[in-house]
Amino acid sequence: MGARSGNQLKPAMRVYDIYRHPRYGFQAVRRGFSWLAFLVPSVWAVRRGLGLTTLVLVLATSLVFDIAELLGQWAGHPVSQVLILVALSIVVGVKPGFDGYRWHARALTDDDFEFQCTVAASSRRQAIRAAANDRYFNGPINVAA
Repeated sequence: MGARSGNQLKPAMRVYDIYRHPRYGFQAVRRGFSWLAFLVPSVWAVRRGLGLTTLVLVLATSLVFDIAELLGQWAGHPVSQVLILVALSIVVGVKPGFDGYRWHARALTDDDFEFQCTVAASSRRQAIRAAANDRYFNGPINVAA
């Protein structure tokens, strides 16, 4: 979460790619692993406005529940059904967890957003503020993440 320095808790810095649309303004897309996309992929995709990806993830999630139910009935024990469901949910969530932010960035570029810069900030809001403020933004910043 954050590092303690004296009595203050400092928020963790995260890396954000900033995109800008001429009409809709700035959007910040975090880099790295997305826990929300891993745990509830279809809900995450809906929140990001990823139309076709949302449909694919809803189908995959539904299929996971159906397979877990069938295998649980075949095994004949409710605990095995829960374990199968957890294992399949992890398998289905790994791809969105690792690639979710890239999918979001691609959707923004498809909607005519242009990449502006990369910013290290403690929140999306601060990343957008830093990119919008000329004092902090003098062109693209390439940060490996």
